[in-house]
Amino acid sequence: MKLYEGLFLIDNVHANTDWDNVVGHIHDILQKNGAEILKSEKWGERKLAYKIKGHKRGTYLLIHFNTKNTALAPIRRDLQLSDSIIRFLIIKDTKIEDVSQIGAVERFVEKDAGTVPEVEDTELLKETNIPAANTAETL
Repeated sequence: MKLYEGLFLIDNVHANTDWDNVVGHIHDILQKNGAEILKSEKWGERKLAYKIKGHKRGTYLLIHFNTKNTALAPIRRDLQLSDSIIRFLIIKDTKIEDVSQIGAVERFVEKDAGTVPEVEDTELLKETNIPAANTAETL
């Protein structure tokens, strides 16, 4: 089992009218294929930089989950068949220790729609391994 992070862009019509069922549907797809959901977090509605399948706005949902490598293909196939999901991205998460500190499974955690997670510049430099000499201050 490996830790994965899934970011889902959900159609606003479905998100505004039936959020719990949309999230439940995504959780069902993941769990049907053997995934263990660790954290689910609503990021809120955002204006898209360009139209995607005719949509100008979408609601983001972030889910951290554990699953086997072989389960990813059926998960992707099932997600592509969903009408409420505009796009999704699933990546392997390397920060296992951060999620393991979360503790028990958190279901349907919602954040304020207008907030964006804060990341300090020094954390970005550490994660990307960019030497301090290449920062914007020295250029």
